Amino acid sequence: MNFKSISVLSLLAIFIIVSIQNVEVIPIHFLFWKAEISKLLLLIITLVIGILVGMIMPGFFNKSKKEEQIKVK
Repeated sequence: MNFKSISVLSLLAIFIIVSIQNVEVIPIHFLFWKAEISKLLLLIITLVIGILVGMIMPGFFNKSKKEEQIKVK
């Protein structure tokens, strides 16, 4: 087995272990909104939001650096 296969199987095993341990339903209260979702779903939602923010933010910082370089010239 190569490194990629071992990595994928390891991540899959970790995901299965985490999903088995986080099946309980928890309440969420946000302002006037209330909902009940599983811990695993909440973890996945926050992971996706974090990844999206991480992908978007460098673009804002690079844009401001380019604007500063233009102002200096």
